[in-house]
Amino acid sequence: MSPENPANIYDLAGKLHNEILDVYLTGNYTYTTIAEINQQIEAISASNGDLTLLNSQPSQPVNLVEMQDIVDNPQAKLEEVISNSTMTNEAKTSLSNFMNDVLLWENVPYEEIYQSIISYESSVMDNVVFTDEDKRIILTTSSITRYSLYYDEERKDKDWGSSVGNRVGGVSGAIENSSEAVKCSLIIGIMINSLGAN
Repeated sequence: MSPENPANIYDLAGKLHNEILDVYLTGNYTYTTIAEINQQIEAISASNGDLTLLNSQPSQPVNLVEMQDIVDNPQAKLEEVISNSTMTNEAKTSLSNFMNDVLLWENVPYEEIYQSIISYESSVMDNVVFTDEDKRIILTTSSITRYSLYYDEERKDKDWGSSVGNRVGGVSGAIENSSEAVKCSLIIGIMINSLGAN
């Protein structure tokens, strides 16, 4: 089974998330700070030309303080990030509900998760109330979620876990732009993973 959903025009975000994560994990880096992890993810991202396809405007540097806040308290930060975003209220509620649903999928087979996510993505694409920006943020987030959960399933080892923080990073970054979503999700996921390994 593949995690792809070609119907989601932001599917590339999830694909790049997994590609960059592969490169990072293959490097066996032992970084333990957000600044170090960020620097390495930026270097890997810079060599991946596809990341620029996700944005119409240049990326801003990652806010390391905000990244640390997410690592320290991901669930509280998730609510804050969504409520402070520029999305419409309907989109905020939809994304918040989706992120809460993801928490319940811990022991659900990936095939069922995949069906749930693509069904959700279809409903988002068909929603006439959501703005284009609402759809971009939600569909970028759902793509990263779909691919990162697949990554967990495929690796079947305990070294990499798709944490709440990983997904909160994706939402936080997506509010800026889609390539930021990929990088923030990776940086926070790797940082939380390194804390668990210590």
